Amino acid sequence: MKIIDKIILCMFSVMILLISVLSSFVIFGWVDVTDTYIIITKLLADKVSCNILLGLNAAFILLAIKGIFFESKSEEEKSSNIGILLENDDGKLIITKETLTSIVNSVVSGFESVKSQQTRIILDENNDLSIILTIEVSDNAIIKELSNNIQMRVKEGIKKSLDIDVKCLNIKVKNMVVPVEEQKSNS
Repeated sequence: MKIIDKIILCMFSVMILLISVLSSFVIFGWVDVTDTYIIITKLLADKVSCNILLGLNAAFILLAIKGIFFESKSEEEKSSNIGILLENDDGKLIITKETLTSIVNSVVSGFESVKSQQTRIILDENNDLSIILTIEVSDNAIIKELSNNIQMRVKEGIKKSLDIDVKCLNIKVKNMVVPVEEQKSNS
């Protein structure tokens, strides 16, 4: 939580406390309503106190609008959208989605049957890593065996490189590609 959010929360908490205490005093009869009314009307009759009150009201209105409609995120919350934040006693490490994509692509490119790939990295609110891999394979590929091998090697590669577990790796086979030499010989 940023400092301005803390200030807004503190100010509105104090205001609610004062209103609650004053209304309780009136209910229990410890403060007379007419005395309170007289004090407030005298304050509002003075031009200087009216200007001060108007300035405070404007500030409270702006702070209320900021607190209600504009969410502020800390640097850690912002960084979690771009990757995984790892912390230890020595400091912090942010592993970006681009790094994860690069690791997945380098592992997948080692398979001869895979002709092209597209990788999508998904991080949920718990920083659990899910991967959606869309591939095109050669026409002689055994898809079930290939996908199992890809899943196993990608999970091992990420675990070995980053010490992060992959929650799930979903593979979509987009197309089976016939090599160019076979297409020419069939023509």
